[in-house]
Amino acid sequence: MDIDVTTMTVRGQVVIPQSIRENGGLEEGERFLVYEMDDSIILKRVKNLEASKNVKELEKAFSSMWETAKARGVTEDVVKAEIRAVRHA
Repeated sequence: MDIDVTTMTVRGQVVIPQSIRENGGLEEGERFLVYEMDDSIILKRVKNLEASKNVKELEKAFSSMWETAKARGVTEDVVKAEIRAVRHA
């Protein structure tokens, strides 16, 4: 596993270091899910959301986040409303 340090710009952009891009075969235009877990921000590469393997990987990656959301009473409707609010801000 590669570990490196990056800096966020004033516009919220973060550069994925070259060594990690090369080792992972990342190309321009790749998409990532971004989520927060405790004091960590996690990027999950998304190639094909429909592939069952990727769905299982996403379910595993998000399982603890879903448990936390459920415990806090966060519903899908609340999440959708927050996304709409941010997109229209």
